[in-house]
Amino acid sequence: MAKKIKKNKHKSGRLEKTKKTQGPQGQYFHKNTLQQAMALHRSGHLQEAEVLYRQILQAEPEHFDALHLLGLLAHQVGKNEIGVELIGKALTFKPDCAEAHNNLGLILIDQGKLNEAFASFRKALSLQPDFAMAHYNLGNVLQDQGKLGEAISSYRQAVNLKPDFADAYYNLGLIFNNQGKLDEAIANYRQVLILQPDFAEAHNNLGVIFSKLGNMSDAIACYRKALSLRPNSAGIYKNLSTIIKYSEVDRDIQAMENLYNKKGDIPEADRIDLGFALGKAFEDLKDYSKAFDFILEANRLKRESYEYSIQEDQDLFARIKQIFSPDFFAAHHDTGSQDRTPIFILGMPRSGTTLVEQILASHPLVFGAGELAILENVINSICTGRAIAQFPECMPALGMETLERMGSDYISKVREHSSATEHITDKMPDNFLRVGLIETILPAAKVIHCMRHPMDNCLSIFKNDFSKKGSNKYAYNMVELGRYYNLYQDLMAYWEKVLPGFMYTIRYEEIVSDLQNQTKELLDFCGLPWDKTCLAFYKTERRVSTASLAQVRQPIYKDSIELWKRYERQLEPLRKEIYE
Repeated sequence: MAKKIKKNKHKSGRLEKTKKTQGPQGQYFHKNTLQQAMALHRSGHLQEAEVLYRQILQAEPEHFDALHLLGLLAHQVGKNEIGVELIGKALTFKPDCAEAHNNLGLILIDQGKLNEAFASFRKALSLQPDFAMAHYNLGNVLQDQGKLGEAISSYRQAVNLKPDFADAYYNLGLIFNNQGKLDEAIANYRQVLILQPDFAEAHNNLGVIFSKLGNMSDAIACYRKALSLRPNSAGIYKNLSTIIKYSEVDRDIQAMENLYNKKGDIPEADRIDLGFALGKAFEDLKDYSKAFDFILEANRLKRESYEYSIQEDQDLFARIKQIFSPDFFAAHHDTGSQDRTPIFILGMPRSGTTLVEQILASHPLVFGAGELAILENVINSICTGRAIAQFPECMPALGMETLERMGSDYISKVREHSSATEHITDKMPDNFLRVGLIETILPAAKVIHCMRHPMDNCLSIFKNDFSKKGSNKYAYNMVELGRYYNLYQDLMAYWEKVLPGFMYTIRYEEIVSDLQNQTKELLDFCGLPWDKTCLAFYKTERRVSTASLAQVRQPIYKDSIELWKRYERQLEPLRKEIYE
């Protein structure tokens, strides 16, 4: 995954040579003491600096510089409430100091008070419009608020004022990467590396983009460069492991094992990354016992990092079936938008959705847009934060006009990805929860349900880390994974019962064994003419962002069929949940 900047994302205030501060009697107080305190502050001797700042304030409680810098120091040692109080007090004596407003904004960001931080940075810029750091920090707030267009404008203001501002170019690269504007992301990361060649995260993120584009040799070169700069980065090793096929215990594996064995000396997040990477490496080497030991421990650590109960999902699945009843569909048989643009590809993660999308996206009439959150966002815009109930309970109360508008809103958003092709794929796997919604607001859409052998499917989920925060919480414990898989199977059987013929089911194993006939049937369902380029899907140049990116860059292979049998003993808790 692309790395967010770990240092200096929100720059702290500068400790510049301070102008003499005039005391209430018109004399200059504590000039030498202040300069001494600032020198200690800069060199990291924070306790000694704090003592001197407080000496100044004891004699002169309204000393602006001492208040301001002591507030900044409090922020640096994690005492944010004190920092806000001190800088706020300083600003009552000198409200036109842009630097102090900027530093106050930084503390407010750490407190999660983004609206207040926004106001502080805007005030700093009203006082000093050419304050590049304040433009940058404002961009960070806007990015955190999801206002990406405005964030881009702020970062561009920062680099216009400060052309060597590597961090601003880096964050521009992050946004463009997340928006799928990969050429612009690459350009910004390359600008970062012109300014700062040893910026390891920029090398890593370029590697992520090149791997999405199928440029594996370039991706590997970027990861290697990043590792030369940060040889103990678990995340970079994990990224590298996803696109390398290991044939021996090489220096990479040895380095990962050495890091992994440090245990308490590295963060648990690093042990999780290394565990999944080493699991993949030893599976490549066919040392399945050792591979599973790493995979199991990585999942255990991951599962301990958050709270979750499978009962939450059991309740959700039950509510969906209750709301989307036969009576509901009888009352909503002619609703929504009749636009035929979308092709939804859904199912459990790791069930073949990426392969199916790559096949379809190789057709000249289809654009593969990847995993889109549009459908979820459309429903949230109607059913969240309003007087009516949330999804799915909100559905029966929605009128014909609202349902048609929801379908049209989806089409307008998905068309932002391509205006030229007849069809656009959306392969968000968990849209299987929303099949009833799709039929209600987009009844002319095509829906493809991808299936795979339950044990192979669940094994593939269990040995991969889903990096999106809060997603797939069921995935890291075999019992919970098995129970969730059963919920999914039950819901899909329900959709087949109440919406017969609406979905087309395709099985991964059948694609692998008979690509040509399965592709013909798939294209027939979508109303697409035969095109042989679909058989050479691995040559199609398009962004692929999931854990399957390495696989869909090569022809069909059968290595993953019945792979679960290599781990049959270890997977017994999972098997019992699914089959007993």
